[in-house]
Amino acid sequence: MGLVNLTGNANLTFTDNTKIQTSFLPAEIFGGPSGTFKAVKFGLQYVSNLGITPQFDVINPALLTRIKVAKANENLVAVNNLLNKKSLYESVSACYYNIISYQSQIEITQKSLSNTDTLVEIFTNKQKEGIIRIQDLNSVVANQLTLKDKLQQLQAQLQTQFISLKLLCDIASSTNIEIKNAENDVENFNSTLEAKGNLVAQQTFWQHQYQLKTLRMDELWFAPTISLIGNAGWSQNTNNHFLDGTKIYSTNYVGLKMLMPIVPDVNKIAAVKYDRVNLQIARNNWNHAALQDSLNNNQLKVDYQKSFNSYQLNKQIENLKEDIYFKNLNIYKEGVLSSTDLLNSFNDWLNSSLNRAMQAANSEFAKSKIIINNTIK
Repeated sequence: MGLVNLTGNANLTFTDNTKIQTSFLPAEIFGGPSGTFKAVKFGLQYVSNLGITPQFDVINPALLTRIKVAKANENLVAVNNLLNKKSLYESVSACYYNIISYQSQIEITQKSLSNTDTLVEIFTNKQKEGIIRIQDLNSVVANQLTLKDKLQQLQAQLQTQFISLKLLCDIASSTNIEIKNAENDVENFNSTLEAKGNLVAQQTFWQHQYQLKTLRMDELWFAPTISLIGNAGWSQNTNNHFLDGTKIYSTNYVGLKMLMPIVPDVNKIAAVKYDRVNLQIARNNWNHAALQDSLNNNQLKVDYQKSFNSYQLNKQIENLKEDIYFKNLNIYKEGVLSSTDLLNSFNDWLNSSLNRAMQAANSEFAKSKIIINNTIK
């Protein structure tokens, strides 16, 4: 967008006056009687003209404010791009920790399947000995089949997450990705990690500036524009033919031109009214942006603390459920505990282990969101 709005045209014309225009002059110029006219033809048949007419604005208030609007919009677009980038990073992080979670759950489920082999063997021997009913054996076999189904579902979900990760990162589908679990990192809570993002405040600030500059631009719809104009021309006139070597005559001029509307433009007046409404909305959003950023930052910290505490609690629950199961297994072997109670304790242990794995990934994901929030600004 040019600051001076420089324009210019070059016009080249070749005119063949097949019939010269007739003009009427007072006859007394040629010695005739007063009050009469004599028909006279002026001009030559072949006329060639070249004209160049440059123009640029000396004073153009509307154009100056339009440039300011463009700069404000450029900064607004830059902040919006940062918000999109932040959203993309969070999506990649979510996908990554979903993979970590599914890998842990698959590992837990596979170990549980190994334990069900032992249970099936114990139940089979007891059923052969007539100690338990066939229903009890069927229950433990059905439980094992349920675990196998859960395992294949987890494996399918893991592959889906790998596909999503490749899409987000533009990685070829044939590329093999290996991600190693690092749950040990969850053990230490980073109490000094604070969220300090302010992208919402930046976005609303530039939105306010954009609406403000737009209003100023539209308010100047009636402002005059003063332009410097000029002309350089060359012409050749002859009765022989075009460009026959006859002398070429030149002309030129410079001047100032003022352009100002005098009839009210209803559309532009309405645009000013809408701009004022939009500016007030943008101002309100800007005034609340700092509070929103502060609340968002606090929420990120709360989510991190909550997910870490949940991980620690679920880890303790897992240890207790594991202890309960193995003690119940020993009691069951002695014939004191029912088959149903043993299976229930086994499933409780399994579910607590799966919950612990999910909470570990959730804690690290919450932590990563704070880091992303502080990095992109």
